[in-house]
Amino acid sequence: MPVESLFPRLEPLLPRVQKPIQYVGGELNSTIKDWDAVDVHWALMYPDAYEVGLPNQGLQILYEVLNERPDVLAERTYAVWPDLEALMRERGIGQFTVDAHRPVAAFDLLGISFSTELGYTNMLAALDLAGLPLEAKDRRVDQPIVVAGGHAAFNPEPIADFIDAAVLGDGEEAVLEISDVVGEWIRAGRPGGRDEVLLRLARTESVYVPRFYDVDYLPDGRIRRVVPNRADVPFRVHKRTTMDLDAWPYPKQPLVPLAETVHERASVEIFRGCTRGCRFCQAGMITRPVRERSITGI
Repeated sequence: MPVESLFPRLEPLLPRVQKPIQYVGGELNSTIKDWDAVDVHWALMYPDAYEVGLPNQGLQILYEVLNERPDVLAERTYAVWPDLEALMRERGIGQFTVDAHRPVAAFDLLGISFSTELGYTNMLAALDLAGLPLEAKDRRVDQPIVVAGGHAAFNPEPIADFIDAAVLGDGEEAVLEISDVVGEWIRAGRPGGRDEVLLRLARTESVYVPRFYDVDYLPDGRIRRVVPNRADVPFRVHKRTTMDLDAWPYPKQPLVPLAETVHERASVEIFRGCTRGCRFCQAGMITRPVRERSITGI
């Protein structure tokens, strides 16, 4: 069933807000697909303003990888500024994607890429604006599965009550595997509800589903241990590591923004990981091992 665009309701509000260009979409290399022609619908969110989120290469990679699949659709959404948020709440307009301006609440999955913990509260604002329950336990079977990823999702416990699942490590292969699992569940008629599809994701051993684990804490607040609360989920969740970067030459067609962004330049990824091992550097510790692209790949 087609999902209608919110743009006819959104457009009259744009002259009343700052930088309205960040909400109109239509960038070079953006993708809009027929809603009914695919099985799985992803809304990909960078939980910050458009000008910060659009240059993020991680989200662009996932956007392109997913849209190359004929059975999958992916659109982008960003945190809206307070001026537009107030107008949207006043008129009952939900969080939307910038590609086709479809309501985020209509998607099957909401993937949120956290570069820093500062995005946590923006995620909550977006969920509330979308009309979705903040806590995962309150969501219905027809509402999006909220999946966290990115560097600030390596310890997902601060947001465990609000997300359905988390992916640790590289996302290219993980999002395709998640799409396969969710697509099979949707085509079968969503048997067993949310618990069933989340159980299937947990059994891949690379998706952490907080509801299936109990967390014990030390007196000072540090985590003592994380253990499964049911026997049919893995004891340990594995980090995803894409070893052959040349096999994943993304983004092949980077998005070209219509508005000024914080990074006014083209980015080329030449390697992941770091040999230095500086203890103060999050990226240098969690993106190991070092993997380099070949000169021809670059």
